[in-house]
Amino acid sequence: MASSSSDVVPEEVEYPTFTKAWEFSDLVLVACEKKFHVHKAVISMWSPTLKCQILALGDKTELEVEGCDKLSGDDFLQLLQTIYPPNKHISELNVDKLVTLANQFNMFELLRRCEDFLIKNKTPTLILLVFAQDQNLTKLLAKCIDYCSKQSIEELKKTMNFDKIAPQNLCNLLEVRCLKMEKKLKRSEMRSWELTCTLRAIYESWNKKEGACVTHRRNGMHQENCNDCLHAIRRQIDKLCELALDNPSDQSD
Repeated sequence: MASSSSDVVPEEVEYPTFTKAWEFSDLVLVACEKKFHVHKAVISMWSPTLKCQILALGDKTELEVEGCDKLSGDDFLQLLQTIYPPNKHISELNVDKLVTLANQFNMFELLRRCEDFLIKNKTPTLILLVFAQDQNLTKLLAKCIDYCSKQSIEELKKTMNFDKIAPQNLCNLLEVRCLKMEKKLKRSEMRSWELTCTLRAIYESWNKKEGACVTHRRNGMHQENCNDCLHAIRRQIDKLCELALDNPSDQSD
């Protein structure tokens, strides 16, 4: 999905590389067999998990980051460039990795930003539902459940990752689907009642003064062989039909 003009970063923007000491850097993070020169204050501000590890260092200035066995040095660099000015933008290319890392290091603000990006830019498919479920993205999960509830169970079963939906989320999906079906049923019942009333009104218009022309209205009854009466009835029927067709209760969600 193409980025909006507001998301475009000028090509001349240069992001820190963290390969050597720079501007008050006071900590070296060792991750994925690479060293990154960073600042204790910045890292601590973003991650309470790493903050605790930094405080435990004492006078040491090098911290080996745990749990990087499934990551690459480029993944960790992307993370640092995202939280450091000029703040690399979240995109479809890096959002999945950033979410994983944000969860790993409890970077809640970064996780919120990633979730906002996904909600805004991604179609809420079943695959995205499973991703949101696994990464604890509750707002995105709710949106995906609402979107997927519009599909039949047969359609959902044909979708990849259906068997990976957690039982509770599957129950939530089915509950939302049932509530929507109940709402449609009630609306359909109301619509049926409205149309029945309209038909009754059309039928009764034959016996009302509104169904007679000016000449025969004095008698309170139309004349079937009078063209003016028939035109008056037609106008009354058209009016009732317009009211029925324009009724807002028939609108979809």
